[in-house]
Amino acid sequence: MSNFRSALLTLLDPIERLAQAPKQLYLNFSTDFTSFDELKLENDRLKTEMLLLKAKQQQLIMMEQEVGRLRALLGTTGQVNNASFQIASVHFFSSSPLSQFITINKGRLDGVEIGQPIIDAKGIIGQVVHSTPSTARVLLITDPSHQIPVRIQRTGQRGILSGRGFDGVQLNFIPKSSEVRVGDLLESSGLDGKFPSGYPVAVVSQVVSQDSTPYLEIYANPLGELNQAQQVLILKMNPDRSALEPTSETLETPGTATTAPEDTQTQQRVEAKPKAATSATP
Repeated sequence: MSNFRSALLTLLDPIERLAQAPKQLYLNFSTDFTSFDELKLENDRLKTEMLLLKAKQQQLIMMEQEVGRLRALLGTTGQVNNASFQIASVHFFSSSPLSQFITINKGRLDGVEIGQPIIDAKGIIGQVVHSTPSTARVLLITDPSHQIPVRIQRTGQRGILSGRGFDGVQLNFIPKSSEVRVGDLLESSGLDGKFPSGYPVAVVSQVVSQDSTPYLEIYANPLGELNQAQQVLILKMNPDRSALEPTSETLETPGTATTAPEDTQTQQRVEAKPKAATSATP
């Protein structure tokens, strides 16, 4: 009996396995499908985290660049004497070659006045020509209507730098006898009293001599980042107190200052009379 039962179980075992095959196949498929869904969700989650990390990385890079620009701007303050500074952000840039200007986020409420010079870490940008309570328009040195007195740093030769549009400038009124080279640095002379003296403006890029004019045609490239600047410095030139302080010559009393010319004239008349009498004697 036991042998018969054993033989029967042995015969039925393949049938039982075949009957359970669909169930096992379903379980295996369900497990694989669940694992695939979990892997897909995990992959999507990792992609999202990677995008967030990249965005944060870009923000950090932008912040580092911003800090670098601000450090460069603040580093220029040591190059300008007798001036106070204010940082402003550029909100608009005009790409028209005939009207070169930018708009900054500082205006009359911030103490911005017409005529104030604008610089960046590399050179002079322009000057304020119009202001509202919260913004100001800055005429760039490349605008055809802008002029600034400059000098060639190497030789000290003075001239007027005018805008040409298209991001270019031209140095005027330099005689042909002057020594000008490509690569010469042009710096502000400060003779107009608006721009700081000795601050970089442009670099000579071309020198042309024409027979029809006594002056050289000198073209230059601005040093300031006129098109790329995001932050600029607004300068407020303070008066030179040393020029306003009285000297020892001006500390004389009013009586001495007024009587000195009279005494001189009297002495001249006294000396003139004996000469006239001597000439009349035979």
